[in-house]
Amino acid sequence: MGQASNPQRRSPRSYAAIVDATVDLLTDVGYHRLTIESIAARAGVGKATVYRWWPTKARLVIESLSHRIEVTPVKTTGELRADVRALVDAAIELFTESPLGAAMPEMASDLDADPEAREQLLSFLGPARAGNLSLLYRAAGRTDLPHDVDADLLLDLICGTVLYRRLLGRRSSSAIADQLTEMIVGRHLPRTSEGVGPTA
Repeated sequence: MGQASNPQRRSPRSYAAIVDATVDLLTDVGYHRLTIESIAARAGVGKATVYRWWPTKARLVIESLSHRIEVTPVKTTGELRADVRALVDAAIELFTESPLGAAMPEMASDLDADPEAREQLLSFLGPARAGNLSLLYRAAGRTDLPHDVDADLLLDLICGTVLYRRLLGRRSSSAIADQLTEMIVGRHLPRTSEGVGPTA
């Protein structure tokens, strides 16, 4: 991930204190009310130190969360329904139960203004997403999914549904997870080929 300064020049003790303070305060007050001043005070460092290492709040939050949250790909079982349900459940857990999920709606506008922060987020989530894409392509290779399934869009569909419902204050329940799973297993899917029927 992109960083604001040479990491070799950071004090490990101060760095750890800032990361811990950021995640703890994010959990306590939320992204919107989180300030660099409060983080510096909690960590026992100067505000200038925080700004020297992270010029924006979004970059600090994403880097701190990457040290406190492990985002891993779903382990495939080779059984389509179980694997798809695991993908849906993992998205619900990440985007509704974790500090990252709580921060995402409020952080969205900052990401628009801060391309480097967006790249940090993509780097943070990218390895797990790549693993989940591989899971879907393996399912296509077994013919459990269409050979031309648009796996990238399919993951966006899962994650986007969960994030959108959170934004509107609507919980993604087990019933929603069941519906998403059934939709995918039933092959009502985005495809990369044009004019192909849903069950081909």
